[in-house]
Amino acid sequence: MSPSAAIVLSLLFIGMACIAVGWAQAFLLAPPRLRQERLHWLVGWSLKGLLVPLAIWGLMNFGVSWSLQPFMPQIQAAQNRGGSWFPIYLRVAVNGFFIVSSYWTAVTLAWAVARAGQGTEGELRANFKALCWTGFLGMLVPALLILMVGGWPTLGLAVTAILVPIAGYGQGILRPQKSPPMYARAVARIKFGKYAEAEWEIIHELEKCEDDFEGWMMMAELYANQFHDVAEAEQTNLEICDHPNTTPSQLSVALHRLAEWHVKISGDPEAARRALQMICDRLPRSHLARMAQLRINQLPATAVELREQQSGRPIPLPVRSETPFQKQARAAGLDLEQARDLASAYVERLEREPDNVPTREKLARLLAEKLSQTRQAIEQMNFLIDMPGQDDAKRAEWLGLVAGWQIKNLANPATGRKTLERLIREFPETPQAHVARRQLQLLEDG
Repeated sequence: MSPSAAIVLSLLFIGMACIAVGWAQAFLLAPPRLRQERLHWLVGWSLKGLLVPLAIWGLMNFGVSWSLQPFMPQIQAAQNRGGSWFPIYLRVAVNGFFIVSSYWTAVTLAWAVARAGQGTEGELRANFKALCWTGFLGMLVPALLILMVGGWPTLGLAVTAILVPIAGYGQGILRPQKSPPMYARAVARIKFGKYAEAEWEIIHELEKCEDDFEGWMMMAELYANQFHDVAEAEQTNLEICDHPNTTPSQLSVALHRLAEWHVKISGDPEAARRALQMICDRLPRSHLARMAQLRINQLPATAVELREQQSGRPIPLPVRSETPFQKQARAAGLDLEQARDLASAYVERLEREPDNVPTREKLARLLAEKLSQTRQAIEQMNFLIDMPGQDDAKRAEWLGLVAGWQIKNLANPATGRKTLERLIREFPETPQAHVARRQLQLLEDG
């Protein structure tokens, strides 16, 4: 490649690089909300300030007619000599392209930097002015060297060299990225029991990002678990759910957490059910709605049923093997009125969900052990035993309970013997079958 060709390619590359830098920096210096407008301005400005001068320069040196000769004398001389004059024209056109593009970039960046500095105040303005002075002083020597080597045609490139660092770093100065909230201090305050200070730390961090889901959830957790103020926690959670930036997953997490507080702290399964129902209403036919519905189905029907679940009453063993201490423990449960209320709640739930095995088993135990309705309890157990898909161990357990009620509550050892024999016959390898064999032996001995 000849030296002249290398120079032409170098000038062409530098000119194109200047245009690309001018476009990119001018666009990025604009605020995000004004970038579409800046893009339209750049298109118009490129047509007027770049393409039109280049077209004029090309026509001026092409030699349109005998009366309008090429502007550059070397092209005129080449045309007068005859032969190929286009390489000289191409070199002149590329020189013009380099000068026009570098000057265009310098003017574009100067305008964009000045426009970006307008409207800044206080510390932001001071930082931007400091950046401008730093960029000017830091790049002044390289710019002067470019000007000394290339002369006045490189003035645009020298000015561009000064303005490019200012425009590049100006984006970070004018639109600094906010640091994300950090809740380590709040967590430390909670661990040391300083809940009021923890609340202040969370509020301080939320000032950095007012829609931070993690911070608001931590605040709600603090109200519910530490201040035991479920009403305030509920209000906070509902505000989170109503925020437009809250995602469906975050909404589901917030409402599941609210339901958990209503159950564990307030003892109000109905309020928990309302919280979960909000997921179903706001996200219909979604996976999150199905998960919420499953949890709704698992909630106790009433507060009485919830207390009964939380009391952790021991499951009674077969009657023949109970000790006096176990009988006293079993007798120390609900009173008659509470037992009736709980049984009514179980019946209502079974009307909605007839295949709810745990609820039907609880109802049967309650009828036999608290309400002296053993025959109805046995009917419920027989329904469970005959229900398809039940585990053999559970069916053996239920048969053992039925046999115990028949022998003890109904004073009918003959029927109880038949139930024990059925247990041994259908489930011979289960632990309940071994207990049944021992009970049959006791019945024969007795």
